Amino acid sequence: MSLIQRIDALLPQTQCGKCGHPGCKPYAEGLAKGEAINKCPPGGNETIAALASLLKVPVIALDPERGRAPAQVAFIREAECIGCTKCIQACPVDAIVGAAKLMHTVISAECTGCDLCVAPCPVDCIDLLPISAASNIIPIVGGLAADAASLAARDNKRNHARRRYESRNNRLQREEARKQAERAARSQRATVSTASANPAATSDDPIKAAIERVKAQKAAAADAALKKAKIAAAMSRAQLSKARSAFGETPNAAQQAQLAELEQETEQAQAHLQALQPASADASR
Repeated sequence: MSLIQRIDALLPQTQCGKCGHPGCKPYAEGLAKGEAINKCPPGGNETIAALASLLKVPVIALDPERGRAPAQVAFIREAECIGCTKCIQACPVDAIVGAAKLMHTVISAECTGCDLCVAPCPVDCIDLLPISAASNIIPIVGGLAADAASLAARDNKRNHARRRYESRNNRLQREEARKQAERAARSQRATVSTASANPAATSDDPIKAAIERVKAQKAAAADAALKKAKIAAAMSRAQLSKARSAFGETPNAAQQAQLAELEQETEQAQAHLQALQPASADASR
């Protein structure tokens, strides 16, 4: 295995983002470039020690500003669920099933306890329940595997979670490629329709035809930029919400500074989104 793969094999595969990266693999890539080994609350001291041994660096204490990550599983209060699908979109391992305007539920055995589904829920109907010793759910976080059998079971679950995460990312990439192809096809049909309605403006006037193509390309680019800005704004809000929840009502000075930075990033993302919305509407005309 490559160094990045060996590092990734030591990470808990919760894909929670508490390290500051969108998943365990991106953090592994950062670690391979010299990033600090103490940014993973779900891995805890066990993962820090393993990373220190692999990378030949000193063991350091877990960064307290990264929050906590106990062994937990998400639970949806189904009677309160409105079927908005926001939690389904947020789950990095496809552990939530449901459909628009229908009740959602969590597949407990697949849930990594990342808590990414909590912040997007508009009706606050998702709880994070601790995994008890009597539960048949295998904890994925570090520090809880007491013997060889439980360690093997945890490693199997981590590998399974990694495969589900990669499968989801591949599916999303395919869906985005399909959407881009459909947008390009719509633009092409619009150009053909314009040519059919006004042949003189296209075949006899190549300048006007070129202008129409440029307009279609700008509309597609504006649409893509708007969607990207919406995702960035939503992620900023979710990160801010998670930080506020993790730090509690009395954050220390360092945590207050981090909150201020996240609030600024959220405001900037929202302002960027608002700036793109009228531009996108203009580009479509």
